[in-house]
Amino acid sequence: MTDRSSSNASPSGAESERTEETTERRRWPRCLAVLLGVLVLIAGAGVALWQWWGGPDISEEKVRRTVVSTIQKETPASFLVTGQLQTTATATVRNTKVFLPGTLDMSLGTTTSEVRLPGTASYGFDVRSLSSSDIRVGKNGVVEVHLPDLVVHGVDAKLGEMEIKTETGWARLPKSRNHVQQDAMGVAEKALRRQAEDHLKRSTQPRVNTARALRKMLRPALKSAGVADPRFRIRVGPEIVLEPQG
Repeated sequence: MTDRSSSNASPSGAESERTEETTERRRWPRCLAVLLGVLVLIAGAGVALWQWWGGPDISEEKVRRTVVSTIQKETPASFLVTGQLQTTATATVRNTKVFLPGTLDMSLGTTTSEVRLPGTASYGFDVRSLSSSDIRVGKNGVVEVHLPDLVVHGVDAKLGEMEIKTETGWARLPKSRNHVQQDAMGVAEKALRRQAEDHLKRSTQPRVNTARALRKMLRPALKSAGVADPRFRIRVGPEIVLEPQG
């Protein structure tokens, strides 16, 4: 009886060993799947960090060359126009004629001309004043650009929209009317430039417009050079007008 019982126990032990071996074999694919999942997560995190830090590591000197060459390439002349101002100037000129001044002092009347002249002023900066030392790569790969202050490039008077109101003195000749009108137009044209220059000094918006235009110009060039997500800090004249987004 004892011998028969022991012979019946042997197959059960072998069957248990085969079950454990099968279970062990099933664990390997699961371990491999977990390992592959971890590797994928690590790779994804690496790509995210790579993009966050700005992509491939390019030298600061290459960034400088790219910025300067792009600005110069986009400029047909030495002056880069970055914006326009719409302005209107009003000028009044009066001319009085006196008969026998110092003796009779008889007034022949006053000719008055009032001119309202709209115009468009363009502004920007001279690219020749921009050097490589004005560009650097700061913390986290932010491209820092220091531009010179803005100046008025040109003023185009809209003569077709000009308004003229002229009154001629009672004893004045018709030619006096033309002379006074011409003088008033000249004063108005000079006033257009002065108003544009004053606006550039007082307002921040032209600097903001310039920084945005420069960012739009430089971003594709730097991406082509190897910067995955270019971010900028741009100073125009004495103040920072654009900070990196995000």
